[in-house]
Amino acid sequence: MDQQLRDSPARRFPGRQVAALLLLVLAASCATIPEQHKAERSDAFSRPQETALGRAYAGGAKYARPGDSGYRLLNNGISALMTRAAMADLAEKAIDVQYYIFDNDDVGRFLLERLLAAAERGVRVRILLDDSELDFEDHFLAQLDAHPNIEIRLFNPLPGRARWSRALQLVMHLDRLGRRMHNKVFAVDGQAAVLGGRNIGNRYFEARAESNFRDVDVFATGRIVDEVGRQFDTFWNSEIVTPVAAFARAPLQPAAGIFALLKSGDDTIGPHAEYLQSSAEYRRRVGHAHDELIWAKGSAIAEPPVRQAPGQAKASSEIARAHAIARQQAQKEMTMEVAYFVPGERGVELLSQMVQRGVRVRILTNSLTSNDVPAVHAGYSRYREGLLRGGIDLHEYRADAPRPERRQQLMHLGRSESALHAKVVVYDRHLVWIGSANFDPRSRRLNTEDGLMIDSHVLAERLLATIEQDFSAENSWRLALEPASDSAQTHLVWSGSSAGKTVRFTDEPGASVWQHLKVIFISILPGMEELL
Repeated sequence: MDQQLRDSPARRFPGRQVAALLLLVLAASCATIPEQHKAERSDAFSRPQETALGRAYAGGAKYARPGDSGYRLLNNGISALMTRAAMADLAEKAIDVQYYIFDNDDVGRFLLERLLAAAERGVRVRILLDDSELDFEDHFLAQLDAHPNIEIRLFNPLPGRARWSRALQLVMHLDRLGRRMHNKVFAVDGQAAVLGGRNIGNRYFEARAESNFRDVDVFATGRIVDEVGRQFDTFWNSEIVTPVAAFARAPLQPAAGIFALLKSGDDTIGPHAEYLQSSAEYRRRVGHAHDELIWAKGSAIAEPPVRQAPGQAKASSEIARAHAIARQQAQKEMTMEVAYFVPGERGVELLSQMVQRGVRVRILTNSLTSNDVPAVHAGYSRYREGLLRGGIDLHEYRADAPRPERRQQLMHLGRSESALHAKVVVYDRHLVWIGSANFDPRSRRLNTEDGLMIDSHVLAERLLATIEQDFSAENSWRLALEPASDSAQTHLVWSGSSAGKTVRFTDEPGASVWQHLKVIFISILPGMEELL
């Protein structure tokens, strides 16, 4: 028995070590943000006419009506990445970057290299990142920040900087640290911007060897970019944002070899190789292809950096308000493609009311096998029957659905496995929403979000043409309620097409026992839905 006790986990990890670990966690969670690095105010560049991009687009004004902006869908992951790289290379005055996730992988390092190259030319680069999913170490970011033309700030940073303590800090201070910046902006010279669903990382741009996201962005130019810039400034100059220099262990100089740190080891494949092959074409499309743009009126909509002020009973939502107006005005149809969909009872009621007044409502979200967040599927699945009873045409994206891909690319092409990450809505085939916000409690109440609401029949038809493929029987399961043979109750049925034949399932198609068990476990946790 003595030998068993000495060899037991309790003996190998004695009480004093447990106590020490708990004290370390407590110390990390109680740490405070350094105050000696007060952020100086700066504002978006607002004189695009002084840049080549601004002058070029001024020449394209003949395509637009007064108040219009120009738009182009970025439906393909590779073109979405190359467009951002071309924008950085064409920048002359300023680049503003704002993301929830910016991974330290091939894509992340590739874009940082383009941003650093712009800074070397004298372009001011402002990078605003959410801290909860930060994939770069503080010291590395501080080295970039030490460049005279680069400044990096973190949204709602965790006080303890040790990576291992992040999850514990979030649990201990969920009310404060659980509120994250989910925005996605890449803006150049006050003239061009990309917004949509994509974070920065391999999986968002067809660069992972395993699987990739199906997503949608929009390139915008003109008046609406000034709105995007003002919204970026609201975040950049907010008290909830801290310069990354505040976390540096010592004063830093720019790393002489930082270009080498960012460079990929293989130039024959990946984003560097792809851009080497196609950069001229993407620079042309960004800088001169006015006739390829769709010119229409639109507005940039974003939540404030602090969603809920102290003493405020409920968080307001500018995005939810815009969609509420659009739903009320819709007369014929609403098509939604959204990655994370947890409508709640109120959402089911609102969507059902649209059907009752003659509006066709179609929704595509992730299936259990394609959803990368099982907790979201647990929250969503309890509302499926209510949605179907309300007359909603409900579809679930398949993990084996192919994504839009361009031929002859030099990026890693993942297996056919994919997951839906887009957040787009089309009302009555003319009003288009493309942004970062999901249809879930976190987007409605906690996270900050952004996006564009654009009034254009042409853009709506182009977007519907692309996502119509996602709704097809080969790419998604269509859900229905059917009466059970042995009772008066109904059960869910998934139908689709495989190898040219119609297939039907009475349980989650392709899901493993482990996936089912995870969803069941999460479903019984109290209060989980409000955190999704």
